Amino acid sequence: MLTRGLGYRFDQTLDHFNPQDTRTFKQQYQVNRTFYKAGGPLFLMLGGEGPASPEWLETNTAIMLYAQQLNAVVAQIEHRFYGESQPFEDLSVDNLRYLSSEQALADAANFIQSFLEMNGMPADTRVVSFGGSYSGALSAFLRTKYPHVVYAAVATSSPVLAKLDYVEYHEVVGRSMGTSTHGQACVDQIKGALSKVDAMLADSSQWNQLAQDMKICSDTDLNVDLDKQTFLSNLIGNIDGIVQYNLDAKFQGRPTVQSMCDIMAPIEQDYDAFVALNAYLLNASDMECNDGSYQSFVTDLRNTSLSSDFAGGTRQWIYQTCMEFAYFQTTDASDQPFGVGVPLSYFEQQCVDGYGLPPVPNVNWTNEFYGGQQVAGTRIIYPNGSIDPWHALSVTSNTTIEDTLAIFINGTAHCANMYPPSSSDLPGLTAARTSILNTLQTWLHASS
Repeated sequence: MLTRGLGYRFDQTLDHFNPQDTRTFKQQYQVNRTFYKAGGPLFLMLGGEGPASPEWLETNTAIMLYAQQLNAVVAQIEHRFYGESQPFEDLSVDNLRYLSSEQALADAANFIQSFLEMNGMPADTRVVSFGGSYSGALSAFLRTKYPHVVYAAVATSSPVLAKLDYVEYHEVVGRSMGTSTHGQACVDQIKGALSKVDAMLADSSQWNQLAQDMKICSDTDLNVDLDKQTFLSNLIGNIDGIVQYNLDAKFQGRPTVQSMCDIMAPIEQDYDAFVALNAYLLNASDMECNDGSYQSFVTDLRNTSLSSDFAGGTRQWIYQTCMEFAYFQTTDASDQPFGVGVPLSYFEQQCVDGYGLPPVPNVNWTNEFYGGQQVAGTRIIYPNGSIDPWHALSVTSNTTIEDTLAIFINGTAHCANMYPPSSSDLPGLTAARTSILNTLQTWLHASS
């Protein structure tokens, strides 16, 4: 059964924490055994907050290059409630009760044990979990909570610390904007422009001009504070996305920190420079305008249909943030260039309006349960990039925990080490992939 294939289905337990509930659902997984040799390890890529992409199992990705050197079979399991792995016929709040990181970890542990048995692999096969971003955090948590099942973990760009008001996100984005050849001048232009945008939002006589300059979608009502906040969140989010994935191999050809700053540099007035940047980013994303309608957003968020626009992951992921992690990317920090228009209350209101949940996620419980940035698991590798805004919630320096390795890669962004190597890779990125391989080799070849 160890053949390369896509779209296998596994009968997964619905509720791992209620022995009286025997319901199951079909969970999708994928397998590539191209480099497997008998006695080799199992590498498991954990799915995150979206459909599981078969691209991770193509032979030039980092996990497959490690598999080639270490004779591993590689599998990927899709996260419950995402992609094809739907336990129910809709995404009602009642059904979403079964969507949690805790259930997802139990899914992975159950799958691993069943996979080894189904494929005639030894029960003591060494298993390494992999993941990036949210699934990177899951990888660290899986090794910590199920050490008898998972031997080691690679937790790339992993926000292991749940945080309500994630002010550091935009602090890192601001610093990352300063890495272009234009330096701090680029950051100062954004800061000056967003300060003026905030002032214009506060003056109704300037709304028509602002809407024209920033191409605000016509259904936005600037009389409504939540619409102002939605507009600003999306406006700033256009920049966030470019910084987060700056120069990543998956997004070649897209705008970068350098290209954004290049657009603004020749323009003297900060606001005019940002108007030009906004037009550039909208065009690059094939968007006609910046959405600002909170009501439209909430209407989509409340839609429980599996065929809705938000069923691809948005409804599920925001539910998870409202329940467990928050990660709310506000503009509450003083040391960031994006003004003051996106407060914590904006995100808390989404939890109330989208799901009828309490406005404040219980991040203290999450951190007590998993350990936050003091995750206790051994044999975990934490690769992070300095440009990536998520590194502030991960482990970026070595701790006193035995056999853990923090790799901080200067100049790279979100999950960069997971993508196929390229001739344009920074030396630190190449060194990081080598360090991951060498560390896994040492751990996997160690005697029991």
